[in-house]
Parts: sequence; structure tokens; C-alpha cells
Amino acid sequence: MKAEIISVGSSLLTGRAVNENAAFLTRELTALGITIAEAVMIAEEPEKLTETLKRAEKHADLIVITGGLGPDADDSVKTTLSKYLKKPLVLDEDTQNRIITFHKNSDLVMPENNQLQALTLLDSIPLENVTGLALGMFYQSDTHAYLLLPGPTDELIPMFNENTKPVITKHLLKNKKIAKKIIRLFGLTLAQANHDLADLLTTETNPVVQLYPDGLEIEVQITAMHKSEEKAQEAIVKIEKEIVKRTQPFIIGEGDQNLPNIVRELLISKDLKITGAESLTGGAFLSEVSSLFEAGSIFEGGIVTYSETIKNELLGVTKETIRKHGVVSAECAFEMAEKARAKFNADIGVSLTGAAGPSSLEGEIPGTVWVGIATKENETFAKKFHFGYKRNLNREYSVWSAFNMVRQLLVGEAIPDTVKKK
Repeated sequence: MKAEIISVGSSLLTGRAVNENAAFLTRELTALGITIAEAVMIAEEPEKLTETLKRAEKHADLIVITGGLGPDADDSVKTTLSKYLKKPLVLDEDTQNRIITFHKNSDLVMPENNQLQALTLLDSIPLENVTGLALGMFYQSDTHAYLLLPGPTDELIPMFNENTKPVITKHLLKNKKIAKKIIRLFGLTLAQANHDLADLLTTETNPVVQLYPDGLEIEVQITAMHKSEEKAQEAIVKIEKEIVKRTQPFIIGEGDQNLPNIVRELLISKDLKITGAESLTGGAFLSEVSSLFEAGSIFEGGIVTYSETIKNELLGVTKETIRKHGVVSAECAFEMAEKARAKFNADIGVSLTGAAGPSSLEGEIPGTVWVGIATKENETFAKKFHFGYKRNLNREYSVWSAFNMVRQLLVGEAIPDTVKKK
């Protein structure tokens, strides 16, 4: 099955908005075995939509339209599609009542055209908007299927996940069971992952295997479909074993949780607290920790020690260590981690020090970073990294590398190339 995504909105064509919807839908539909034949952006013009629909029907079975469902005068997607398909619009009373109640309970004035949001094609399946007001819809003719979704991404994603995907599964995929698995990777490039998994990556067979960048991490998404859930799961297990075999050193976990959240769950499960002393990252590691849900249960405080003076006077790194070894050193990382752990009475102390760039520091090239870890029970250790010449990217990699070292420590995984304190 092939689909076309039509994104409606002048803001997309002027650069005032980024087309996040098309990226999300491409990923989700491809995982369901639906090939995206084309994705286009057009203005809110009935003539343009009609022209695009005619062209899309020549190469797509499913036509997805996002945007243009609101109460404004130029939100004409529903009326245009109604005219094009010669199918009347009818009022969805549940949505209309929600709209009226919403405006009664707020200080907002209800637009005169508010009924536009509650209209749906006759014989279509209404798709409730769980975070907004504009109604979506799914309509199937003798030859094509049409899916209308709202423009705001924070409305489209919940509508798709909660209401649309079950409809697609039932009406287009004939009630096949869908199994999904995400393997998270860190420490290799997307190009390397593509190379290592090239023969496994496919959108044409079952299961579907795809790679997606997620910040500095990579998601390997496996989606299988079968008449039975058991068979779908079996199909995933088979391909998963091969993926794990090829990417084992870089696997950090499974599912939607990124590295900081994986570490958070490990710390909570072990009833441990963490702290940090940062130099080149300037508080980025501590910021990630404090942004986590229930951060107070794993974190009480940390310290940013950017200059040598502050490292010495506030943290307690000795002048001798700095003079003899410099701040871009294992010895400085050792002391920073130990002093921070003691100062904040934490179970784990993490230090980050190095040359962020673009200039060298103490003869070390940009991107040279030491991450240190101190605990109550184990020997203090540190690891040296060489990233690149891009300052802020080096800082991001430093933070994620620190989280990964903590994860490895907590799960008992070997951390290669570390230096232990003598």
C-alpha cells in the first residue's frame, strides 16, 4: 500500500513552522508497511488542494491531509474534500458539545465558524481530538482512503496514536496484529549504523526495520505484523538477535527512554544518589539530571567549577594536581569526582573536564575530554574521549558519555579504556 502526505498551511511555506507532522507520519506509516510515495506542502487554497488530490490519487491508495481543520475562514480542507468527493458534511454532535463546553468554561470567545471543527464526511469515521477541538476523520471510497488530521503537532500525534492507528489497522491492514521493538544505540554514527545493518534495513518486507536519529542516540525500530500476536513477536525476536549481535557494544537499552532516563530508573531501583562537578560542560550534566521526573529522589546538588581557582577554592582540587597534571587530565577528573561526591554526600560523583574547543587547552586538542566517576565502594576511575572541533557538540557528547559510563557502572557492564586512580 502506498500513501501520500499533504501538509496544508501557509506557515509551512514561509518558514514560520517546521513540518514535524510529515516526519512523524512517515515514520509511523512506514512502520505499518505503508510506503510513502510522496509528501508535499501546499497553501490553504481549495483549488490547490483539489489539484493535489487528483495527482495523489494516481500513485497513492491512502491520502493523508494534515492541517486546515480549524474554525478560521481559510480552513477549507473539509469543505474542499466534500466537494471533490461529492460527499456531504454532517455534524458530529459529541465534538460540537465539547467545543461549546470548552468555550463556556473559558474566557475565550467562540468563533462563528466553530462548527467547521465538528463537521465530518457522511459515512466517515470521526477521529476524536484528545488534546484539541478540531475533529479528524477517516473515509474510504471504492478506490482510495482519505485521512484528515489536525495541523498542530501536539494534537496530531495523540490523535494518531490513540484513535487513528486502530482504524488503519482495522480497515486497511485487515486487523493484523502489530508488534514493535525499539533498540537504543549510543556511541556510533548513523552512517556506521546504516553500514553495519544495511542488509537488515527494509520497508518492503515484514518485519520492517528502520533507523532513526534521536539526538545523539539512534533508535533501531522493528515492526512486525501477523494475523496472530504470537507470530508477530516471533518475527521480531528473529531479526532482533541479528541486530543485537552486530551492535552489542553500543546498545544502551530498549524502548522510548533516553540515556538520562535509563540512568534515572537504575538509580531509583538501587536507591542511589548522584552528583556532578563540571568544567567544560558548564552545568549541562546537572541540568539534565535535575530535569528528570522525580529528580529529587536521586539528586541533591552539584557544582560547576569552570576556572582553576574555583576548582581549588570551592571544590578542593589541589593546586599541586592542577600544576602537575593540568585540568585536562585523569588526575583532575579523579579529584573533581571525589570532592563532589563527598561535598554532596552522594553515592556516585561524576566529573567532566576538558577542552571544549575550538581552541586547544594545555596542549590538548579540542574535543579532548576526561569523565571521572567516584563511588563509595569502588576505585575512582576516568576515561578519556576525543570528540571533534565543534564546541557545543563536544559538550553534548561529554554529557551523554558521562551518563553512559554511569549506566555501565550500574548494570555491571565493562567500561573499556578506563584509567584507575593509583
